[in-house]
Amino acid sequence: MNPAAPPVSPEAPAADGGPGGRALLAIRGGLAAFVVTALAAQIVPASIEVVGGGLALSTALKLGWFYELAFHRVAIDLIGSGGATGRLSVAFLSGTVLAMWVLFRAGRTAARRAGPSLRDRVLAGAMVGPVYALPIAVITSFVRLQLHTGGGFIPQTVRFHGVVWQAFVFPALLGIAAGGGGGAMGSLSRGSRAHAWLAGGWRGLLTALGLAAIGVLVLAAVRPQGTATYARMVSSNGPRVASLLLGHHALLLPNQSFFVLGPSMGGCTDLMGSERTIPLLCPGRLPSLEPYAIAADIARVGGEDPTTIAPITDRSMPAGYWAFVLVPAIAALAAGRYAGTGVSGSRRVREALVRGAGAGVVFALLVGVGTWIASATLFVRPADGSDAVSLTLGPRLIPTFLLALVWGVVGGALGASIVRQEEGTPVPVEPDAPVPPNPTSV
Repeated sequence: MNPAAPPVSPEAPAADGGPGGRALLAIRGGLAAFVVTALAAQIVPASIEVVGGGLALSTALKLGWFYELAFHRVAIDLIGSGGATGRLSVAFLSGTVLAMWVLFRAGRTAARRAGPSLRDRVLAGAMVGPVYALPIAVITSFVRLQLHTGGGFIPQTVRFHGVVWQAFVFPALLGIAAGGGGGAMGSLSRGSRAHAWLAGGWRGLLTALGLAAIGVLVLAAVRPQGTATYARMVSSNGPRVASLLLGHHALLLPNQSFFVLGPSMGGCTDLMGSERTIPLLCPGRLPSLEPYAIAADIARVGGEDPTTIAPITDRSMPAGYWAFVLVPAIAALAAGRYAGTGVSGSRRVREALVRGAGAGVVFALLVGVGTWIASATLFVRPADGSDAVSLTLGPRLIPTFLLALVWGVVGGALGASIVRQEEGTPVPVEPDAPVPPNPTSV
């Protein structure tokens, strides 16, 4: 042993742990994340029991499992007693956010033994994704649920089962992205450009979704007639149905924010079908919430001619609604302002703009992915062999992404430049230019 060599820290072996240690942490983290989300999904059937649902234990557990699938936008196949079939793809984004948070933390924990390399840390964090997805796919392959609806608009008996390949692929992709992000954020220094891009883009997205939700609440406060209509719709079928509707609305609040964010940037939230598209919420247009109008929209999108239903009359948007344009503006500025904080050096102006614009690109990518996840799709094939009907509710993906890219890059660069001015960063002085006098020396 060389006496001149520095002593080895006792924590050094634990810092890496080898492939076995990293794999063990990934397995623990992925399984722990699975348990957390699966238990959270059971809150809904448990709430049904609180208000007197009377569900059998097996039925309640199976119902909760389908909420687990909805946390990841895994499609659910529907089979009616009369032979009609369908497929529903919808995500309860409140549950998706919970899944992303626990996967992010699991990935960050797994990356602690991967050494200092960014690549190794990202891979170690991403390993929680397949571990997280495997039990979801296995359980989905066995779970089947049959409910008696009482007939009417839908078949008297409907059977449900999840799409198995999606039950693995979608949670795995979510786990790889969130876990890998946790591993990366644990390795990136706060002053690095990559950290500024990622953290700034996330901050911009969260700001946009939060402001959109607040804007809807403010709108409900200043328009009490709309609030009264919503209250009547929710409470018309008794307290049990009201609690279910309110609980589902809470699960869908982030979806609602995405539906508002698209039109705030200049796009539209549409009801899209195989035959045509009905714009529901666009700049200058407000949706009609009357039951006949909703039925007419669905009939038109499905290719039917609703001759027995009164036509929809467009409603012009009051001037105050244009305040929603502030949602993407403030979000993009917030992303750039965070990304541009603390920039120094001889090229600080250029670096701040690069960081702000990069955060805007990340913001646009997150908006695009979130828009796809937030949308809802229903595919129905009638039992009589007639043409299938496909309905999709949500903003259009490509236009929304491009609008978010413009808002994010321009607003991010502007927000980064505002940071430079607010922090009082001195403007670079040319070598031959006279140096301004120090105010304290006068």
